[in-house]
Amino acid sequence: MAFTDELEKKLGFAAKQVSCRVEWFPGCAVVIEGCRGLYYYSPECVKVRAKKGKIVVEGEGLYVSETRAEEIVLRGNALIVRWE
Repeated sequence: MAFTDELEKKLGFAAKQVSCRVEWFPGCAVVIEGCRGLYYYSPECVKVRAKKGKIVVEGEGLYVSETRAEEIVLRGNALIVRWE
């Protein structure tokens, strides 16, 4: 529990509220599970809807490789992954 409490303090919100799982493979792909669809797309920035916010992926040459129910696979050189 101490780790979760520390994480919540540093993030500024309850970690239990985060509804997505993000796997980042640097220079290759980003897999986002539990998402609710695409919000914004360009080759430099992709915003994905989540239950309580958005996941923002910034980089170069980004494109949607695969979509499944509640899952998106992005390919390209992802440099930053953040919660908005």
